Amino acid sequence: MPDHEETPNSAVDAAVSAARAILDETWRVVSETPYASRELGRTVDRLPDIGLDAVSRRTRDGKEILARIARVDTDLLPGDLAITLAASHTMAARWAREEDWYWLAFDPMGVGFFSMFAPAAYSGGFLLNIVHEALEKVTIGDEVTIDRYLALIDEYGRLVRQLGERTAGQADRGIIMPAAQLTRATPLFRGLKGVARGVLRAVAERSPELSHLGLVETRITAEVDPAFDELVQILESTTYADRAPDVVGMAHYPGGEEVYAELVRIHTTLDLSPAEVHDRGHARMARIREDMRALVAQVGFEGTPLEYLAYLADDPAWRATTPEEITVFFDRYIDRFAPEVDTYFGSRPRAGYGVVPLPAASAGTMTFGYYSPPQPDRDRGLYLFNAANLSRAALPMVAALNYHELVPGHHFQMATQREATQFHPIRRHAPVNAFDEGWAEYAARFAGEIGMYREPEERFGRLVMEAFLTSRLVVDTGMNAHGWTLEQAREYMRENAFMDTAEIDSETLRYSCDIPAQALAYKLGDDFLYELREELRVTLGDDFSLVGFHDAVLRGSGLPLPLVAAHVRQELTRAHPNEKAGTEGRRRFVRDSAAHVTRAERGGGR
Repeated sequence: MPDHEETPNSAVDAAVSAARAILDETWRVVSETPYASRELGRTVDRLPDIGLDAVSRRTRDGKEILARIARVDTDLLPGDLAITLAASHTMAARWAREEDWYWLAFDPMGVGFFSMFAPAAYSGGFLLNIVHEALEKVTIGDEVTIDRYLALIDEYGRLVRQLGERTAGQADRGIIMPAAQLTRATPLFRGLKGVARGVLRAVAERSPELSHLGLVETRITAEVDPAFDELVQILESTTYADRAPDVVGMAHYPGGEEVYAELVRIHTTLDLSPAEVHDRGHARMARIREDMRALVAQVGFEGTPLEYLAYLADDPAWRATTPEEITVFFDRYIDRFAPEVDTYFGSRPRAGYGVVPLPAASAGTMTFGYYSPPQPDRDRGLYLFNAANLSRAALPMVAALNYHELVPGHHFQMATQREATQFHPIRRHAPVNAFDEGWAEYAARFAGEIGMYREPEERFGRLVMEAFLTSRLVVDTGMNAHGWTLEQAREYMRENAFMDTAEIDSETLRYSCDIPAQALAYKLGDDFLYELREELRVTLGDDFSLVGFHDAVLRGSGLPLPLVAAHVRQELTRAHPNEKAGTEGRRRFVRDSAAHVTRAERGGGR
């Protein structure tokens, strides 16, 4: 392959121009998603469209982008542009299959979190919560007139109707929500009806024009209330409820086995089969259980790891009952890591960070909580913790949770990603599940390597989190690919995940009925980054820099894991004596990175 110096400038310029145009088109599609709109802090001018026609348009966009990428000679591109173009290929390949998958798995947020059933917490529930967050920032005035706001209320009703239309369309095709999920879906959307009313009315209540409230109330009654009622009626109808199966998992539906195998690749960005993931989970869990037994023996406790956790639940030192007391736990570990940042990281995000309680309305749908990156109207990253759940159990795992969610985990990575103005917007704002969760878990592992789990209880807490996340590799693949029943999965988690019954019930439905394969990213991504680090430590010897590795990985945000490896190798080998090998390795990874997604161009499953 000729070097750039031997290639006519016109050919290089044409390839660069074509690649940049493709990236801009990819960003246009990404920027229209609800997730990106929230990230960019846009004033709401329209609500998401999740109907089949809109999905078909995105599929056409994806196929066109793939065709344009195929015409670009990537060997003529600068390294970072070539890698970013390969990331664009991954996104477009995902979009290219959406129309074919629509009735079995759809992507309401537009970020690759394919959901089976719309009336579920992480699907339609999460989508409507994102819409509510956006509407809470709307004020009727110069920017959003009353007529435009009334149109938004109409769109809200349309969005809820689309959730119902997809549910009815699935039923027409024999795809019915499992009974265990159905019992949760109906109360969830009854509750969301009330939440929606409150959010939509609050916009008018902030308006100085008293007449606005009456207009808004009339429009909600005419458009939004009936849409929720129609969806609930579908779920409660005997023609739907009487057909709800007792079995769970994608493999029980036509084409589900093939689609799930592709979802494993989408969420891990690795060419792994469900069987390989399942086996890795069992092997990983065996190592964790052995480490737990050794730690329990070391502290002189006579009993099982599960009994040790119950023992800690009776220790006031590891309990908290109020949000303020739980915050003290998190602050302990935030303060502990702060002096170590400069030793192991060459750069840090400008944005600050902290913790706040999760709103009560969301407490029933989240096990621990979630991290929210800095927003245009909020210059801090926040971890919103579920105080209701955390107050019911011992808290030795808060250290690991903190290092996963904040520093050096999600906050370090996501805030750094958004502040990297040198990158194209698709690198700054498009989430990649395998990288985002893989880095966060690598960060929690790394905290242990440098002694951040000082007490045996904290080390045990880290193992508890490891067991919980590792159990997902087994039960997610078990239910969706290996025919496991819901009770089999719950029994496995009762034995291995160290969670209470309510959390296990919620988590197993998340994996089997809501967003299958998403939970696989955490530990597989962690292992990938750890193994990459150790490989480079051996390859580079004395030239290896831990600070350099961490900074290079963080600059790889927004990329699938194979491209992260290509990027890190390129950066760390640039000054290495074997620089040419590093360059060739980068080119090889750029060419090979798309191999695991080419199935999308041949069609996935129905």
